[in-house]
Amino acid sequence: MSNTIVARTALGPIRGLHSENLWGTKYLTFFKVPYAKPPIGNLRFKDPEPIEPWNDILDCTEESPGCSQKMMFIDAYQGQEDCLHLSVFTRNTDPKKLLPVMVFIHGGGFICGSNATQVYGPDYLIEKDIVLVTINYRVGPLGFLSLQDSTLNVPGNAGLKDQTMALRWVKDNIFYFGGNPNCVTLFGESAGGASVHYHLISNLSRGLFHRAIIQSGSAFNHWALPPERNWAQRLAKILGWDGNGGDASALETLMKADHMDIVKGLDNLLTPEMRKEGSLSHFGPCIEPYQSPQCMVPRHPREMSRSAWGNSVPVLIGANTEEGLLFYPEVKKGSEQEKLRSLKDCVPMDLNLSLCSGERDRIAEKLRNFYFGKNTTKEENFRSYVDLFSDKDFWHGIMRFVRSRCENTFKVPTFLYRFNYNLPDLAFVKTLICPEGVPGVCHGDDLGYLFKTALTDQTVAKDSPEYRAIQLVVSIWTTFATTGNPNCDATRPELWHPIALTGPPFRCLNISDRLEFYQLPETERMALWDSFYDRKALT
Repeated sequence: MSNTIVARTALGPIRGLHSENLWGTKYLTFFKVPYAKPPIGNLRFKDPEPIEPWNDILDCTEESPGCSQKMMFIDAYQGQEDCLHLSVFTRNTDPKKLLPVMVFIHGGGFICGSNATQVYGPDYLIEKDIVLVTINYRVGPLGFLSLQDSTLNVPGNAGLKDQTMALRWVKDNIFYFGGNPNCVTLFGESAGGASVHYHLISNLSRGLFHRAIIQSGSAFNHWALPPERNWAQRLAKILGWDGNGGDASALETLMKADHMDIVKGLDNLLTPEMRKEGSLSHFGPCIEPYQSPQCMVPRHPREMSRSAWGNSVPVLIGANTEEGLLFYPEVKKGSEQEKLRSLKDCVPMDLNLSLCSGERDRIAEKLRNFYFGKNTTKEENFRSYVDLFSDKDFWHGIMRFVRSRCENTFKVPTFLYRFNYNLPDLAFVKTLICPEGVPGVCHGDDLGYLFKTALTDQTVAKDSPEYRAIQLVVSIWTTFATTGNPNCDATRPELWHPIALTGPPFRCLNISDRLEFYQLPETERMALWDSFYDRKALT
């Protein structure tokens, strides 16, 4: 029997592969399926355009290299500009009943990442009766460069608009792969989770999906809406622009540059002053400077959320218990005194306080007293830093989303989880950045329970704790994708209730080897961060 298979799409035929997961389940794989025109030449930095149909069979048996980028955790560059591809994994292209569809958006801080199976292998999810789609989109300046001059037609958010174009492809084509276009769940982690939030509030994505899962990120996280600092012109100067002629001249320099030189130019973009302000990122989602046919973010996400079409979409949302372990190298370097003096850079950026502001000093002092006031050992300080960064960079943005849902939805469930599964063999990100034995569930570790990664043993025995954990998490995610309610046999029927619209405090499902539904343990910490905002600015 041939190892390949030909499938139809609305645009033309494609050739995929017969595949098998690590437990022997057979499925079909279609890599590098184009969903938009290659964003090269005159289309660099521009909004995506629909791809032209084809007649000959398109080879979709090899993975896409992803978008041009500097890889996370590794000092290496990879990818190409022609990157607007997706992968489809399905058990059957012609099932008796069309199956729920799950579309995944990868993370990477909007500057890196791809849908590579080394990180997002379909082995676990494909065990269930779903069709899985993973997508690539433009990252960094190639995906998020924005120019104020409307005549240049570069309003920004091209990477988010790529994702929307991929969702349109799913709507028009997933039927050919056995998927139900009327039962699509959009899910993502970190920047992918923030992307899901953007799609929930943007009219550009209205009706393209029906349920949403947000993991460790939201549009309310400070890194999901970087402050405007003339990033395009700063980058153009690094690449040789003389500073004359405004946006048009800067764009000319950027258009002539090699795509990888553009990526390498990011290394020197954040100044020490910006880092002191708390900046972690530069090119990412922005409030677009003018209306265009594909306008994605016309106003601040807070304003958009109040009347968003996605307020009628069921949502599953949460984060990991020790998200801040992502910054383990930074926490461990420098003296205790130096780090404690630097808490001014932990003040929320969206408060727009200057470095010399007395209010910034006051908030920094409150953070110091709250997280470190009773500590007596270096180990206690380390744990406090992990909690601080967990809250500042992830948990508080998540909970602002939850509060927004309370205020703006009616009879639509929002399920809150707290991911606390700590199995070293499945911990993905912590394995890469922390020494062996560091306790806690790091940002990104939940991915190892949903996707097979290159770090996972090739054989996960069916009588192992790892297998049971995978089955639990996959069952919760796929049950929600199927029914809009995550309760399943694994959680016991109706154990998990949606958030009360009267909250906070909020109740969550603690996902670990023992499931518990209780008040969010981080409630007091969230109240501290809430206190820095007036109510209108909070959600």
